[in-house]
Amino acid sequence: MPIVSILTFFAIFIFIGLLGLYIFLTFYNKRTLTAINKFIGQASELRPTVFQNIKLRYSETSGLWTYIYPNIRCDLYLFDNYLAIVRRQDFVFKVFFAPVLVTPDIATTKNIFNYLDTYKPDRITFKQIVKGEVDIKLTDQTYKHYKTDITLKGLTNEQSTQLKKINNWC
Repeated sequence: MPIVSILTFFAIFIFIGLLGLYIFLTFYNKRTLTAINKFIGQASELRPTVFQNIKLRYSETSGLWTYIYPNIRCDLYLFDNYLAIVRRQDFVFKVFFAPVLVTPDIATTKNIFNYLDTYKPDRITFKQIVKGEVDIKLTDQTYKHYKTDITLKGLTNEQSTQLKKINNWC
């Protein structure tokens, strides 16, 4: 009988933990979706080139700690002077992230999208061996020890050709 009571305790503990995570993600996603909808509304006026449902490998490094985000997909909004990455993670629950802007001119972009994180890329690499992959390395302008590695995967030849214009943004 003690095993049944222990298993019941762990089942209730896991259920309460998942319920708490679900409530947290509901409020987090609601706030993030507001920023995404605001961005999409502004972006639609500027007529970007949109690539939907691109597979993404995204990791952030802070000192010795590296955070890897699994199962991420994104939509890319390619403008003349900047690239917006709108991420979403499909894991146990669906999690949305605020858009990230990659641009060579942060000041001008911040005037248009002042509510989004904006980065100047350190390095952009179009892989020759693995076709359809682009690596982007970013460093936070304020906190220099925060580094972000983004790899766009599964791009078609047309998408890769259109993304070539970001190659000289470093």
